[in-house]
Amino acid sequence: MRGWKLGWKVLWPVLWYLGVMGAAALLCPRRFSVLEVAGVAAGAAAVTLLLGGRLYRGRDFWENLRSGGKALGYGWLLIPAGIAVCIMLNGLLILLGLESTSGMYDGRAEMIYASRMWEQLLISCVLIPFAEELVFRELGFGRLRKECGPALAAGITAVLFGIYHLQLVQGLYAVCLGLLLAAAYEKCGGLGAAFLVHAVSNLTAVVLSLEGEKSWLWGKSLFVVSATLISGLILILCVRKMLKTEGTETKTLLQ
Repeated sequence: MRGWKLGWKVLWPVLWYLGVMGAAALLCPRRFSVLEVAGVAAGAAAVTLLLGGRLYRGRDFWENLRSGGKALGYGWLLIPAGIAVCIMLNGLLILLGLESTSGMYDGRAEMIYASRMWEQLLISCVLIPFAEELVFRELGFGRLRKECGPALAAGITAVLFGIYHLQLVQGLYAVCLGLLLAAAYEKCGGLGAAFLVHAVSNLTAVVLSLEGEKSWLWGKSLFVVSATLISGLILILCVRKMLKTEGTETKTLLQ
């Protein structure tokens, strides 16, 4: 019975987010792009979850929210990790033939290319990462790690994060990214750390997407292999350093 209760605590935020996305798709004007609808859904889901947490936790909620600033002290580690994981994963997907040489950002080329730059930055690099980290790391990993340990909790929430993306390429990307985000959450400052890595990773994807199909370098195997290996080495160094840190006393917002 306890397992079912814990499972529900982890799943209901995901279902809530999906429900909000469905409502946004139905209620937003038809002129809204897919990215704009996703931004509305992410903002609405985050606001409702945060308001619910404020009502449930009281003053402790705001104290815990301010504690997320600790992640900035690990920026020297989290920012390179976010850049490296984006380049490495996209490089691997290209080498495996699972991603085109122009789809350099989590497999969402059409959605990104059709949007204005300010929308890409605000929605893809702020709203969506924050909402997803609130749901999957704060309310997912943050709860599971207390019951089954950080490693298993990271694996479960990473797989759930992948399933949530629905498509194969995005799912594989999300599973790998989810493991890194869980490590950042556990070792470097909770929600703030996970959000910083996720935001930087998405920002890197947006920057890489600026060239689009003109980026002939990504069609060169030698360049792709080199970029993948170098970014992979940087990521390994970042993760090793991350795991060796003593970690911080992570204060969760909504638990």
